[in-house]
Amino acid sequence: MKRFANKKVFISGGATGIGEAAVLLFAQQGAIVTIFDRDIENGEKCLQKILDGGGRGIFISGNLIYPEEIEKAIDQSLKTYGGIDILINNAGVESPYSVHEMPIEEWDRVMAVNLRGMYLMAKAVIPIMKKSGGGAIVNTASISGLLGWPISAAYCASKGGVIQLTKQMAVDYAQDNIRVNCIAPGTTLTPLIERIFQQESEPEKAKQQISQMHPLGRFAQPEEIAQAILFLASEDASFITGAVLPVDGGYTAK
Repeated sequence: MKRFANKKVFISGGATGIGEAAVLLFAQQGAIVTIFDRDIENGEKCLQKILDGGGRGIFISGNLIYPEEIEKAIDQSLKTYGGIDILINNAGVESPYSVHEMPIEEWDRVMAVNLRGMYLMAKAVIPIMKKSGGGAIVNTASISGLLGWPISAAYCASKGGVIQLTKQMAVDYAQDNIRVNCIAPGTTLTPLIERIFQQESEPEKAKQQISQMHPLGRFAQPEEIAQAILFLASEDASFITGAVLPVDGGYTAK
């Protein structure tokens, strides 16, 4: 039997990058996947990949900064599949500002997506898991939540918040058989990261410099990060909750 056979998985930010990789791996392992993302074009493409591979899933467009759009998506997923066993909180945005240069609106935007969005998703899904006897939540943080990263004030602060929110929820909901963990990826070759590098005057040189900052000497592939997500969501991690798993090629070991 496949590892996630008939498990109902809800993934925010599932249209591209790490989220898409997780969607496809869950589907390959027998899960029924709900993709929630504001990127309609790539969300529909991701769903088609699931269906072409013989998997099951739906795509729901929406923006997690709006509670009503989250509630609508959760309701649609419940009506379609009858439950949510696993929540993957993956949606996030970058922001290239130091504190003194950052517009207040930009700080609020990053916090709304990266931290408030995870709170809103968990707030909507946890009662469903409590009612059904348990579940697993995996949040996507970052190594930027564990250490400082240049010109990334709001991003670092938001991901640090994700780590602490993860630990707090793990303590609160262990009695309900809900495990809550997070991953802290290093630099991963996603479309978002590619766009950031293209803003550099010498993109390839910048890539080389950043990749060599990881002891393994390269960037992560989205599938490598997704495998860590699947592990924490699986029964193989049944005695793990409140953990922060760096998937960073040794970056935080230095």
